[in-house]
Amino acid sequence: MNMPNKISILIEDAIFAFSIGEDEKAEKILLGVVDENKNCLEAYRALAEVSLTLDKLQQAEEACRSALLINSEDLTSVVSLARILVRRGDKDGAEEASAKARILGWKEELAEDEVSE
Repeated sequence: MNMPNKISILIEDAIFAFSIGEDEKAEKILLGVVDENKNCLEAYRALAEVSLTLDKLQQAEEACRSALLINSEDLTSVVSLARILVRRGDKDGAEEASAKARILGWKEELAEDEVSE
């Protein structure tokens, strides 16, 4: 089995565990993935959501920021960051992330419109 498939399977396993309420199991899997694969955007995205659910806000924010280091225009990560910052009580940071998310969303919509024309 090559590495990208193994990583994808682990992320899918973590997402499944999370979806059935096994949050700690999902967290453990994802922490292992990001420990071994520092550039895995999907794992950081998932870890941010799992960490937010577990109320591990620092870990959630760090996972989001790691995802954004990989792709600074990742809409999913920017939206997650805004949600995390709201929970942390960082109103200014949340507003900034929300504004960036709106702009990225508009860019995606415009790109989709151009493709469909």
